[in-house]
Amino acid sequence: MKLIQRMTSYFLLLLFATVLPAKAADYAGTVRILVGFPPGGATDVVARIIGEKLRVIMNQPVIVENKPGAGGMIATQQLKAASPDGSTIMLTIDHSHVIIPLTFKSPGYDPLRDFTALAGVASYYNVMALSSTIPAKTPTEFGAWLKANPGKANYGIPAVGSVPQFAGLLVGQSLGTPMVSIPYKGGAPLVQDLLGGQVPAGFLSLTESIEHHRSGKMHVMAVSGTSRAKSAPDIPTFQELGIKGVDKNPWLAFFGPKGMQTEFIDRFGRAVSTALADPEVVEKLSKLGNVATYANSTQLQEWVTSASLHWGPVIKASGFELQ
Repeated sequence: MKLIQRMTSYFLLLLFATVLPAKAADYAGTVRILVGFPPGGATDVVARIIGEKLRVIMNQPVIVENKPGAGGMIATQQLKAASPDGSTIMLTIDHSHVIIPLTFKSPGYDPLRDFTALAGVASYYNVMALSSTIPAKTPTEFGAWLKANPGKANYGIPAVGSVPQFAGLLVGQSLGTPMVSIPYKGGAPLVQDLLGGQVPAGFLSLTESIEHHRSGKMHVMAVSGTSRAKSAPDIPTFQELGIKGVDKNPWLAFFGPKGMQTEFIDRFGRAVSTALADPEVVEKLSKLGNVATYANSTQLQEWVTSASLHWGPVIKASGFELQ
């Protein structure tokens, strides 16, 4: 009798195993990586480098879908509404999960409650780039040019209410000449206007500007952080130039919808860690001005909290009005 009972229990377990839905960790379809900025921008380029490596490691189709608009808010809201089955994730900069919640009254999401932190990918440098169409390369020269051309004291930023906007205010204060920010829909269109001279200066990532700096088509005056970028050792930091407050580097990371299963989080984290251990990936990221920096799910949550505590007081002190 006991043998029959054990066999009955065994077959019942098999029956339930066949009718239960597949776990998210077992998802084998195409993985969409949402990017909240236009093709060709810094986030897009990194997403395609990492995405191609993940395709091989995870043995699944991986595609990048650009959903630009509102500084990444549109893509982030779309991620919130996505299924947590592993089919949709997002590679984003800290702007979407740190700065937007600090600068918008109702962004439509909570950065810690509405998403699954998956993996940190890299830190990178923000820079101040000057158009080659103006006769300035140093803070002193740029300050003099601003004073001589007060009606042109503008600087481009990839999104309204972004760290580059606040960095521009700090630089303007340091130079003694307030500047007016001009928001763009991402870094790529800003780069085009810098190259064409439509805007004299811009705050963007080193990723988006380094090749143009090397070719002489624009001049990167300074980088964020406490030390020079290894990929651009000729460019001084803002600290070296005596400009304070622009010393924290931003980061890139993967997030998913709320409710993703632990199995998927762990599997995806291992895949990202493996990708970032590949010398080819590290070199590609480095050439673009990024520093490959892996963070697991828990560490990524700490990144979000730490950055929010850092930038909150800066934004409040700037007098920025919530959007």
